[in-house]
Amino acid sequence: MSQYILINRIKVQNANAIAGFTWGFPAITNFLGFTHNLSRKLKSKIDFQDISLSGCAVIANEHNVHCYKTAGGICFTQNKKPQYLHGTSKADTKKTPSIIEEGKMNMTVSLLINFDGYLGNNETCFLDWLKNICYLQRLAGGTILNIKSIELINLNDGLELQKLKRKLLPGFILQDRSEYLNNQFEKLKKVKPGIELIDAWLDFFALKQKARPKSNLIDKHLQNQLDKNLENEETEKLLECWQTHKETPYEEKNIPSELKKHFASLEEQSNKNLLEQWKIYCNPTDKTEVNLEYIKKPEKGYLVPIMTGYKAVSRVYKNNEIANTRDSETDVCFVEAIHSIGEWQSVHRVKTNEELHNSLWYYTPYEEDWYLCQQGIELNNSLDNDYEQTTSIYD
Repeated sequence: MSQYILINRIKVQNANAIAGFTWGFPAITNFLGFTHNLSRKLKSKIDFQDISLSGCAVIANEHNVHCYKTAGGICFTQNKKPQYLHGTSKADTKKTPSIIEEGKMNMTVSLLINFDGYLGNNETCFLDWLKNICYLQRLAGGTILNIKSIELINLNDGLELQKLKRKLLPGFILQDRSEYLNNQFEKLKKVKPGIELIDAWLDFFALKQKARPKSNLIDKHLQNQLDKNLENEETEKLLECWQTHKETPYEEKNIPSELKKHFASLEEQSNKNLLEQWKIYCNPTDKTEVNLEYIKKPEKGYLVPIMTGYKAVSRVYKNNEIANTRDSETDVCFVEAIHSIGEWQSVHRVKTNEELHNSLWYYTPYEEDWYLCQQGIELNNSLDNDYEQTTSIYD
């Protein structure tokens, strides 16, 4: 039986909108960290020590990044005058305070946390305690203003899943699509052996355009051919071949041979302008007039860049070796953010209990220098097993 804790509609103010060098939504580590902290506090509560938490699914219900659009792009909303200077004049200050750039956002999210244990008659007491603890925590650096409800979910059959989805709608669940990145990277390496992984990653998010020589006369000609010969199967195949060709980025070597044969058979006197355009289309120069076309993404879906963990870039230092640490005891390691690909998938597209369970994020098994979060890697050990093993991470 699958048991979950549903923390529904958590309204968060001023959460971190920047994750690594992406922005728009907090890193997945923020939500697993939130779950981890709940698990640690459960461990310290005598009445609930037999309860353990593990994976966490993230459902976004609403978000609003504090930014505005300018001619130069997107800028985060900044306040040049800090709160402690409000109500004072410039004459009262010796100098204008500097701006610390930070991306903030308001968001409403729901968390579905894997739950293991038996509460018996303590269910109401447990949920009340959990709600109070959640209000005392921060989520992605933001303040929790309101939680609509917290309840235990037992997914015994498909009917229970339908009820759960109705509670979460409208909402989008964050899915791991790192396999898309691997597939695209392997595909690009066959064409360009020296290509780097970041090039494959950018294929999913960068707005890329490619020039295509003008082909308005070619379009018109092939359409007219079809109109004149409605029952001509050869003409239909020719137009379909042309349309398929235009759906891919322009390459001179990729022009179909069927089209070349067709235009080679046309008389030059009656189709002078058309054949001239075809000649230029097949052999463009620097002065050729072109149309810019957007290059389609390698995969379909509402794909977004996400930060999924950290990679160590230094050895682990003793606390007294590093200045300005968060505490005076914990060892320190310097890291850089790890990025991958995620997909926002509408909750109604989750069809089975297994699909929902595979949407939970987990910490991966320990690997030297790697601190990763992935889906579909359910561990035997819950989050509270490393209660005493923590290391500060500085990005």
